[in-house]
Formats: sequence, structure tokens, C-alpha cells
Amino acid sequence: MSQTMLTIGLPIALAWMMFCVGLTLSLADFKRVLQFPGKISAGLAAQLIGLPLIAYGLIQLLNLPPVVAVGLWILALAPGGASSNAISHLAGGDSALSITMTAISSLIIPFSLPLLLPIVLPLLLPIVLPDVAATLPVKTAILQLVAVTLMPVVLGMLLKRFIIATWFDKFTHAAGRTALWALFFTVAITLAANTKVFYQLFSVASLAVLLLCLLGMGLGALVAKGFGDDAKLTKTFSIEVGIQNAGTAIFVAVVQLQQPELALTPLLYGILMNIPVVLLIARYRRAFSHAN
Repeated sequence: MSQTMLTIGLPIALAWMMFCVGLTLSLADFKRVLQFPGKISAGLAAQLIGLPLIAYGLIQLLNLPPVVAVGLWILALAPGGASSNAISHLAGGDSALSITMTAISSLIIPFSLPLLLPIVLPLLLPIVLPDVAATLPVKTAILQLVAVTLMPVVLGMLLKRFIIATWFDKFTHAAGRTALWALFFTVAITLAANTKVFYQLFSVASLAVLLLCLLGMGLGALVAKGFGDDAKLTKTFSIEVGIQNAGTAIFVAVVQLQQPELALTPLLYGILMNIPVVLLIARYRRAFSHAN
């Protein structure tokens, strides 16, 4: 039952969150983002280069067991997930910028991950992976991105553009409230499907994934500060750099490398990353309610 909820319920919940994001966007948002390619380049550099460097430092500093270390490295090379877009929206970030960064990174990662994994990993750890080509299916990655992120966003934007009615304004307001509950639903699904890793929740692997998430968010915030004191940009970069797609990392470990034990670290990450996420959203919601 939990596996069915993970494979069916989770994509539906994520798609609904992205539909709610689309209800808040217009073409003007994307035009504004494309006027600042430097921000997008800086954010992507932090995610695609900075985060793997953080993972490398954690592997060396914590002297992680090989299985945990490999899982952490795969996770650091994975793209940001569709959930990062919804989280950015719920935390008061720049949704258009978040979606743009996720779209670009999701097109880069299927090429960069297969190249970096077999080249760097033997130098990083004293183990030898089996001779399995760690390549992600490009078509599958793009179709997943389109189905879960772009299509719901476009649908929401179209409805907002062409439906002008009082009832739709009420619907938009109500949908925005349900987006937060949809996020909690995805957390519950993840927990239900990954009960077998509960015994690892207080292990060094948990410390490693929490530090990767928090340090990645810190790096994103630091990079954002280079563009001025922009709270929305800081939140967006923090989330995009710190929140990775655990599902992609699990796919690489289980399907591509055929070593399910390497999925332990991404599984823990999928659970524990929700701690800073919920705190960030709760802080924004509290500040927003006080302001209104």
C-alpha cells in the first residue's frame, strides 16, 4: 500500500503543488528572471559544483563508511526536485526563478552525473564499483520534469490568464492553502514507504545528509548575498542548492548501479531534509500572518 502511494500519490501531490504555483505566476515573472542570467548561472554553479565539493568535504571529515559515502556523493550529483519549486513558493521564494533553475539543472544532470560518477568516485573512495554505466535515461528525466513540474504550472498560468471571475479568485486562494497540506502529504508518504530506514535515523549517515542539506542551503544563501540583500533570492537559492532529488539518487543506486544498499543515504535524506524545510516554511508563514 505504501509503495503504491509513493508511486502514484506522490507525483499527484507534487503536481498539485506545482499547479498552485502556476496560479500565482504570469509570463512577466519569467521575462523578469531571464533578464538576470547572472543570477541563474551563479545559482546553478553553487548547486552543480559547490554542493559536490561540500559532499566531498563531509566524506573526508566524517570518515564515512563507503556505502554511506557513495550514496552521499550520488545525492550531491543529483538535480533539484520538483518539490524544491513548491517549497520555494510556500517559503516565500521566487517561484519563477526556482522553476527555471530546476528545469535547466534537470537537463544538465542526465549528462553530468554519468560523466562525474565513474571518473571521480574511484579517486574519492577506496572501493571499486561494478562496471555498470551510470547513465540516466534522458527522455525519462525530461518527461518526468514536464509531467510533474511544467505541465501543472502552465495549466495554472493559463487558467489564471483566461478565467476572470470571483469564484476563481476564491478557488485560487483556497488552492494556495491546500498546497501546504499537499507538502505534508508528501512527507507522510515518504515516511510510510521508508520505515525500514528508521533504525538508521540516529546514525552517522543521518548526520551526513542533514549537514549536506544545511550546508547546501547556507551556500545558496551566501551566493545570493552577492546580489544584494534580497530575501526572496536568498530563500530561492538556499532551497534550490540545498534540496536535492532523492528519487533520482535512489534510481541511480538501485537501477543503474544495481546496489540497493547505496540507496540508504538518499532514503534518509528524503526523510530528514523535511526538518529544515518545514521550519523555513513555518517561519515565513508566521511572518506573513503578522504582516497581514
